[in-house]
Amino acid sequence: MVDRFLKILRDSCGVRPGMSVLVCCSGGIDSMVLLDLMRRAAAALNLRIGVVHVDHGLRGEESSSDARFVAGQCEEMRIESFVYALGMDPAGANLEEEARTRRYDAIMRCRKEHGFDAAVTGHTMDDQAETLVYRFIRGSGIRGLAGMDYASPDDLLRPLLGFSRAEIEAYAEQGSIQYVEDSTNDDTRLARNLIRHEILPLMKKINPLVVQSVSRLSEIAREEGGALAGMADALERRALVVDWNLVRAYRASDLRDAHEAVAKRMIINVLSEMLHEPRGVDAIQIRSVMEVLQGTRRGHTVKRLVKSQLDGEALVFSTAGKGPFYDVPVEAPGVCRIEAIGQTMRIESAGGMSLPLRTRSYLPGDRIGTKRVVKLLSDRSVMKSLRVFWPVVLRGDEIVCVAGIASPEMETGIETEFPAHG
Repeated sequence: MVDRFLKILRDSCGVRPGMSVLVCCSGGIDSMVLLDLMRRAAAALNLRIGVVHVDHGLRGEESSSDARFVAGQCEEMRIESFVYALGMDPAGANLEEEARTRRYDAIMRCRKEHGFDAAVTGHTMDDQAETLVYRFIRGSGIRGLAGMDYASPDDLLRPLLGFSRAEIEAYAEQGSIQYVEDSTNDDTRLARNLIRHEILPLMKKINPLVVQSVSRLSEIAREEGGALAGMADALERRALVVDWNLVRAYRASDLRDAHEAVAKRMIINVLSEMLHEPRGVDAIQIRSVMEVLQGTRRGHTVKRLVKSQLDGEALVFSTAGKGPFYDVPVEAPGVCRIEAIGQTMRIESAGGMSLPLRTRSYLPGDRIGTKRVVKLLSDRSVMKSLRVFWPVVLRGDEIVCVAGIASPEMETGIETEFPAHG
């Protein structure tokens, strides 16, 4: 098992001699076996290793006891350890997801603060199977069925994915490895525990090797999903009309002409990035956006955060909500960078600029003099979807200029240069 682990660590996880690796350790059997194997790998590959334990604070004294156990084990092994206490509320909503998100953030923070090249977790082949069954039940597509990989882009490594839980248990028993039991692991009110204790055992009655079969499915999905992702990336580059971070527009005809699976993957990629949801978006949401693309639905807002709609010949994704979406000071004449939309605007004044000025996104009802700003934008064929993100320049509360637009209404002496989008 040690030789297999070292091979996976080098070949699949990309760990090189001399690296520093942070071991994520809950104190349970999987993570304690991982720690033992990483100690052996440290000697073989000249690695610096450390341990991070995340105490969610959800189980009272039991949580604190687990943290003390891990710290004590590390002290005996002379391995530096770090405990991050989250103090979560057991009565909080969507507890499983919140715990996962905050645990990940703590691990990444620890890795950065203490200078580790990568972090390793104790996810096993059985965890992979449980994850895929969970995603299948929720209606995941091929991207979700790809499951976890040995190495993630954020340098989170999973070297135990090649081992079943039975192998982990046998290794722990043979090596007399100490570990703690999490009492919540038996609570079948939690979805993953229900899958582990009831659903997978039923599946094993049909196929005793179901865990290995599901693991192979994830490998197939990853391989085929990678090919699909390449085609989706090419489609996104080809169809892109506008990218202002908060609003992105794509030629609808290009998306309609593409294979439906490629168009769907592209939409998943765009929404995942705009929603900051790296694990993707569920199939129901994607189907609704496809209906918008085909013109059978006026618009659809995903998780109340990103709106999709047709604007002329473009499918547009935009940040939902009320503006202003940004409001930044103009420090001096010249180039003003508006980070929120990833654009720059040049502001000049022939007679010298009276500061302070500021620029913010357009708001309904905005006027410059007697002219409605929305009319100025409409007269210049600015896309409707862009108008709510368009910069206006203010002195105090008075609009003195609309970015990139010259008008007799603007007699303030201030001129701007700004990208034009129709």
